[in-house]
Amino acid sequence: MVIRVKILETNKQVELDLKQISVKDLLTMLGLSLSEHIVLKNGEVITEEDIVEDNSEIVVFTVKSGG
Repeated sequence: MVIRVKILETNKQVELDLKQISVKDLLTMLGLSLSEHIVLKNGEVITEEDIVEDNSEIVVFTVKSGG
């Protein structure tokens, strides 16, 4: 049971020994802000309430705005 997470901003890959976790708890565990990140599960955007299961492809994008 492993959840693999790729954080694009840092090009870091993390493996978590978990069966499932909510997106909110996942970002908290990784020390990332909910308001500054978008999470994709198997290529689809998911919300903070969604559950991430083992063997899912998780990608975390940092949201940036500028002017």
